[in-house]
Amino acid sequence: MHYVLYATHNPEQCPMSNATIKQLLLDIAPEMPNIAQQAGVSIAAGPYVNREHSILTVLDSDSAENVDRFLVDSRLTQWNSVRVIPSLTMEEGLQQLRGQETIF
Repeated sequence: MHYVLYATHNPEQCPMSNATIKQLLLDIAPEMPNIAQQAGVSIAAGPYVNREHSILTVLDSDSAENVDRFLVDSRLTQWNSVRVIPSLTMEEGLQQLRGQETIF
């Protein structure tokens, strides 16, 4: 299953403003692929960053527990609020749609 991670932080926690978080990110970013692998997830897309103090990443994993392990080990939750959205590909969604009985 895919998991869309939508992380946000305030300007005071932004690596562009905060020296401690900047150093943390510079140290840990190169390790993200290894952290993902050790947590049992693969990075399908991203991380993408923007000027709105948010980060978007798509992970692929067999379990939500693995996604949670990735969040803890990558330390993203130490300086972001992270929303985890379990998601399907369009093809998977359409397949479920075809098998679902409508209510109206």
